[in-house]
Amino acid sequence: MEKKSQTRRPSGPPRGRQDKMVTAVSYVVMTVLGLVCLLPCLHVASKAVSNNVAVTLGKVYFWPNGFQLDSLRYVLTETGYVNALKNSIVVTVIGVAGSMLITILFAYPLSEPQLRGRGVLTILCMIAMVFSGGLVPTYMVFRTMGFLNTRVALIVPHLLSIFNLLIVRNSFEGLPDGVKESARIDGAGDFQVLFSVVCPMSKPVLATVSMLYAVSYWNNYFDASIYITKDSLKTIQVYLKNVTADINSVADALKSATGAAISSDGMIACAVTLTVIPIIMVYPFVQRYMVQGITIGSEKG
Repeated sequence: MEKKSQTRRPSGPPRGRQDKMVTAVSYVVMTVLGLVCLLPCLHVASKAVSNNVAVTLGKVYFWPNGFQLDSLRYVLTETGYVNALKNSIVVTVIGVAGSMLITILFAYPLSEPQLRGRGVLTILCMIAMVFSGGLVPTYMVFRTMGFLNTRVALIVPHLLSIFNLLIVRNSFEGLPDGVKESARIDGAGDFQVLFSVVCPMSKPVLATVSMLYAVSYWNNYFDASIYITKDSLKTIQVYLKNVTADINSVADALKSATGAAISSDGMIACAVTLTVIPIIMVYPFVQRYMVQGITIGSEKG
């Protein structure tokens, strides 16, 4: 008598139910992480425009309690915020443009298999990513070349990031060879292939790397505090540090100038909010490229 074959059913809930559970848990986790990132920003922004008494008593949470613009008006008109903002914008724009040009011109040859010594260059890049000359030699070189107290000292050290270079190189390697070969057959040179074919096809990764460079230049505090001593060349991060360190004097100056009593916490919140807003305004323009660009650039290598 033949035994009927029995199919074993997998233990646990059905597959569809498992997927729903995983999706629900994912939404919960992402919501919690999103709130962890968002709520502190809302708290700081709310304190920047809340009533002085409410801020002092700690009654401001995630929505303004009362409303005042005295601290905002004072920061914009009576402190060095506008000049520091201008310096940071100039350094960021010029730095990103120079960094992207150097990164693209370096990444394209590294992505070509026929380049002689490509492996050696890649190893040298990896070594440079791990080791550096150090602060003292860099400072001595900048002093000898006359870069101190110039914007050049804030741009040159960050013109090339090896991490960003490898992302762009990997993206270029993933492009179809037939497209580049077709352009060469039509008579296009290397620069024409690079800027007319390769770069337009790599918009996501280039936008992502541009944003990474922009954040690096914008948040650069250490170089500005080491190489810059002139107040007229101070960047926004140094300005924020100075305001935070001397907040009581700033608040007293505001009270004597306008008669408005603003708490030190409110002034710090206002300075932080004004410092963060410019770089946040750039992000929506490249947000749709960020995930795709990082994914493309990390597929190889």
